[in-house]
Amino acid sequence: MTSDQVPERREIRWWTAPELPAEVFAVCHKPDRAINPVTIVATVDADGTPRTAPFGSVRAITPRLLRIISARYHDTYANLCRDGRVAVALIAPPDIAVTIRGRARVVKERMDVDQNHALLEIDVAEVKNDMVRSGSIGSAITFFPRDELQHWFDAAIGEMEEM
Repeated sequence: MTSDQVPERREIRWWTAPELPAEVFAVCHKPDRAINPVTIVATVDADGTPRTAPFGSVRAITPRLLRIISARYHDTYANLCRDGRVAVALIAPPDIAVTIRGRARVVKERMDVDQNHALLEIDVAEVKNDMVRSGSIGSAITFFPRDELQHWFDAAIGEMEEM
């Protein structure tokens, strides 16, 4: 993208918020069982080391509540069960770059669609605007399931959305 092709940016007028602002909620609400954009979920392991992992399952249910699907064998799941502190980073065009801080808890230990996966909820405590004023976001992180796993993704996200 050349400098003369940079999309016009609207003015960002907030730094922190106690819940998802409307434009962030719209991106995280993800209708029609969409996976993208992918978020980065940050947790803390037992020795205090920060850990991150990409998640396409993060969904905004309300401006103060997110849901996430996690494999029960995943480090993220173990970290959230032991210490519910979590930060979710979201980057989406043209001008959304936020960190969503909160606390997670397991609401369904074993999902109906797959007993190896759990459903967690994150109570939003703060949303921090990380967008720089000097530019815009050109693309989000995207993920495409293998064809043979598309049905699983549809079923798992459907179960989460219908809860």
